[in-house]
Amino acid sequence: MKTKTKAPRRARTRSGGKATTAAAPAQTERVQRRELERAVSLTCGERLRSLWYRLRLTIAEMNYATRRLAELQQRLPP
Repeated sequence: MKTKTKAPRRARTRSGGKATTAAAPAQTERVQRRELERAVSLTCGERLRSLWYRLRLTIAEMNYATRRLAELQQRLPP
């Protein structure tokens, strides 16, 4: 079964000039993720484990950023 790939949408310009492609990086990332999810079938446990890992990674990054910001603020003169 062939999968159809959509062509990027064309953005209309106000000045009436040529249209440019409006493929935003976030939109492209979502499309790629959707295609990958279709290609790879995960069990419920695997999907839950993957989401849990991403959540823990996000929290760890937030904790690091908060700790680093506090360190930098302590070094600033009053």
